[in-house]
Amino acid sequence: MPFNEEIDRRVSSEISAWGTIRKKMFGGTCHIILISFAILIIGHCLLPGVHAQDPQVVVKIHPKYKETSYKVIINDRQEISLTTYQTEINKGTLRLRSDSDLSLNRQIDLLAIILERVFKDVNKDEIHTLFIGRLINAFGTNNTQMSERLALSVYKSHLWDNTQGRPVSDHENVAVKTIANEARIFPELKQVFSRHGLLITVSGIEKVLITQSDLTPIGDALKFQGVTRTAKLPYDCLMWFSVSKTDD
Repeated sequence: MPFNEEIDRRVSSEISAWGTIRKKMFGGTCHIILISFAILIIGHCLLPGVHAQDPQVVVKIHPKYKETSYKVIINDRQEISLTTYQTEINKGTLRLRSDSDLSLNRQIDLLAIILERVFKDVNKDEIHTLFIGRLINAFGTNNTQMSERLALSVYKSHLWDNTQGRPVSDHENVAVKTIANEARIFPELKQVFSRHGLLITVSGIEKVLITQSDLTPIGDALKFQGVTRTAKLPYDCLMWFSVSKTDD
């Protein structure tokens, strides 16, 4: 696990405080107790899912661009954020951005916290679109699961010609949108929005990247799942989701 200054500070502080008490109470003895106490503190800080408090969501209003960003800053450098817009043309749209190398599941947890904060300022009924940018790096460069799911689903679909690298019919944008929805390649995102009574569905696809499987950035992962190296598949695109109320 990488060095975390906050955890180090907390551990040092607790050990120092206990050391002072130990000297007064036991005259410099009980080193075993001190060491055990330090291990207990460190273990609590490092246990998965154990956090002293939820990460702070930083809200920044950009009057010039008429937009507001809601972000969590990770280790003072990486960010995951949602942006809302106040212009008429983009009002009701959420824009997801991430340059984090955290796992997809951890980023989804942070996204849920951010979305909760967004809905304190914005009426959720006014949100109609989620834009995640390019699929392959929507959650940073290390999390390509959704791209892998898309390529694998296309590979297995009767709607796609793996030899020619194009749909059997329709435009590639239409085929990819249909397959992405049918294969449900985004269950984590869907769950985040469903907590608020909202349903997301892929509504727009543009700038699809198609190439031979073994030449893609996710070639090794696709090979492991049985995809032939010569299959020509879409693995990345710009992706929009429609956001609507779930049917009760």
